[in-house]
Amino acid sequence: MTDRDDQERPPGTPAEGVRILGAEEARAAAQQQQGQAPAPDDSDGPSDRFPDEGPTWSAEPGDEPRAGAADSAAEPPSGEVPPLPHWTEPPTGAVPAIFADDERDGDDLEVWASITGSQPRFRAEGSDWANPDFVDNLKGDDEERLGALAEEGPVDEEAEFAEAFAARRRRTPRGRPARTLTTATAAGGPEEPEPETPAESPTRDLPTALATAAAIVVVALLCFHWGRTWTAVFAALIVGLASLEFANTLRLRGFRPATLPAFLACLTLPLAAKHYGVGAYPVFFALVAVFSMLWFLWNVTPGRPLLGVATTVLTFAYIGGLGGYAGLLLTKHNGVGLVIGVALCVVAYDVGGYFVGSWFGRTPIAPHISPNKTREGTMGGMIASLVVGALLVGLIGPWTHKSGLALGALVAVGAFLGDLCESMIKRDLGVKDFGSILPGHGGALDRFDGMLFCLPIAYYLALHLKIG
Repeated sequence: MTDRDDQERPPGTPAEGVRILGAEEARAAAQQQQGQAPAPDDSDGPSDRFPDEGPTWSAEPGDEPRAGAADSAAEPPSGEVPPLPHWTEPPTGAVPAIFADDERDGDDLEVWASITGSQPRFRAEGSDWANPDFVDNLKGDDEERLGALAEEGPVDEEAEFAEAFAARRRRTPRGRPARTLTTATAAGGPEEPEPETPAESPTRDLPTALATAAAIVVVALLCFHWGRTWTAVFAALIVGLASLEFANTLRLRGFRPATLPAFLACLTLPLAAKHYGVGAYPVFFALVAVFSMLWFLWNVTPGRPLLGVATTVLTFAYIGGLGGYAGLLLTKHNGVGLVIGVALCVVAYDVGGYFVGSWFGRTPIAPHISPNKTREGTMGGMIASLVVGALLVGLIGPWTHKSGLALGALVAVGAFLGDLCESMIKRDLGVKDFGSILPGHGGALDRFDGMLFCLPIAYYLALHLKIG
């Protein structure tokens, strides 16, 4: 069937279409409309840059585009950019000229020569780079060659790093190691304190230490003389002060224990144990666990609740739980004598170990935990505890020479383990002492660390021997 438009179009009438004009034809058409004469063409012949007639598309569907009359344009003169082919024409593979040999390009070369001191050289073939007259102009004579341009040989980066690290270690003061990047910081979290290796403890100020010890002995003797209640108060004050030192050290090292609940529990447990016996322990443990969780639930202390609750319970269990056995010993009729016997054996272990270790100590017994503790000093302290327990403690009721010897032997082991455990915690926290309230001794926890492990030993030994 014949299309209606084809029927209406007279014979010989060309089909309607869209004709794309070139730049020259568009300029000529605009001049004709304005009544001006067409501008003469600069080329010698017909314009070979743009076709006289571009491709025409029929408005009718199915009609193919018809190429213009200038499909076979002549190659442009040298120095001119060839015309871009129409998008309907197949690719020719021709590459536009970049560098021309006209006078203008010569001027450009002179400009380059004025900047670099020599004209640029263009190498199109691989053999051009092998010319013997090639001059390295990548840098001036007065500039320093860096990186790959350096004239020196290859740099051993590992050797340089090892040398710099060794120099840094030599500059670092002893006992104050250089800080390093932790996993939490690298991950973008808050900076956590880094455990530091404590320096070797300096020589103890012996006169100051003896004066402090004498003052403690005087206060203790007065409390022993006044009876079990005052002795329990004296023990509660020491335990409470030690718990404050421990919690404060944890806080300084980045932990967030509930200091107030732990302190109150440690302070009152020896008094409660003295009046209510072993029944006070489960109540206090339950109260500490509950109140420490509520403490972080109400956000009283900022920090991670899990670490906060764990360090709170640790503070109470280590300081208050072990120190509370002093109150259990004081439940006995001769409870003051039981406490005096434990104290004498612990003091004998500390004093004997210190003097023997200072004079004869050569072999460290735990170099990774307590470098200053030697086998010779440990043996001297244990022997002193045995002698004092058998001879001196046996003179104090309700102890006998036999039970005093057993107490001295058990206290020697308990004091040794208690001292090592406290040193382990200090080493992990990176501190030398937990406090400085006792001149020449450090803190209360530093002085009575062995006592904490020995109080439960004495209590269960008294139960086993049925004394007190």
